[in-house]
Amino acid sequence: MFNVLSKTWALFFGFAIICLGHGLQGTLLGVRSVIEGFSYVATGFIITGYFIGYLAGSITLPIFLKRVGHIRVFAALASLASIAILLHSILLDPNSWFFIRILTGISLSGIFIIMESWLNEKSTNQTRGQLLSIYMIVTFVFVGLGQFLLNLSDPAKVDLFILVSILLSFALLPILLSTTEQPNVSNPKRISLKEFFIISPLGFVAALFIGLTHSVIFGYGAVYASSKQFEVFEISIFMVIITTFGALSQWPIGYLSDKIDRRIILIGATLLAALISVLIVISSYLSLFLFFILVAIYSCVSLPMYSLAVAHINDFIKPDEIVAASSTFSILVGIGAILGPIFVSNLMTLMGSNGYFIYLFIIHGLLGLFGLYRMAKRTKPTGIESQYVPLPRNITPAGMELNPVTEPIEE
Repeated sequence: MFNVLSKTWALFFGFAIICLGHGLQGTLLGVRSVIEGFSYVATGFIITGYFIGYLAGSITLPIFLKRVGHIRVFAALASLASIAILLHSILLDPNSWFFIRILTGISLSGIFIIMESWLNEKSTNQTRGQLLSIYMIVTFVFVGLGQFLLNLSDPAKVDLFILVSILLSFALLPILLSTTEQPNVSNPKRISLKEFFIISPLGFVAALFIGLTHSVIFGYGAVYASSKQFEVFEISIFMVIITTFGALSQWPIGYLSDKIDRRIILIGATLLAALISVLIVISSYLSLFLFFILVAIYSCVSLPMYSLAVAHINDFIKPDEIVAASSTFSILVGIGAILGPIFVSNLMTLMGSNGYFIYLFIIHGLLGLFGLYRMAKRTKPTGIESQYVPLPRNITPAGMELNPVTEPIEE
């Protein structure tokens, strides 16, 4: 592990700083949108803008990187993300924020693609699993720590916007000054949506529904907490719990899914998440401590569903098809992520802040019911060789090549 870190510390250090800024800015914009009096629906479209940009960037930027070069594109995208957050503090209207978030989504998707391509370049068949684990830990820990930066100043002021810009700019230094070679930025093939659905109808629907839930968890959580009249510190605690505690359950859930029918774990997790969503609504009127405990449990059963769904799909394909399938999986998650904030914002307009967890209850419940239907239609596959691998939710197809269950890389 030490040998792996000695070769990649500059990349991980820079990426950690990016995650700090990324974690802060998402929550900051959610809180500030409430302060500015933006409607739930307007805020939903703003958040959707980010996921539009992220999906568009993940599809188009690999082609662009081959023409221009990774270092110049990385510097340009980090600079664009740094400028974008400052524009939010100047142009205080929902329409402007929507287009600015598209730019941010494009920028960060490109940054993640380049980071993962660099890690691929430095990995071997023996170390890529370790690199993927470090990558996931850095993502969860520093996005979580970024939430606490919200307490350094009043979200109604410009200070925190400047701080995000500084962090994104500072992250350039260790990465661009390191001796990092040009990576081979791949533009992986994709399995068609029709073929993907034939391979795994449950995996297809799960990808869409994971996008529908995770975009709301990460993108709209601060809006919900602000609408509940939480203090800034309480908003930070809520966002840390709901966005990071799921990392703690990745390994035990993965272990269970490798021992029994993986669909049972996936369906059980989503139905339990649906039940807890209802309990969270009730607890919000009883005890803040109980509320946070239930949110932690919700995170522990909801966030690992991304990795569960990927592992379930891998049960039906060959190792040399995993990256292609993951690329299509990412597109389906992206489509769901675009729609999620729009749906939840309309439900919150009708039901108030409780509409947030009612929405999550509906989505998890529907996925669970579809999973039960599919279990009745299809038996467990035999001769399974794939394994559950914990994955960060922002991983791109380039990062999936770090997954040790894919075909061996040429060295």
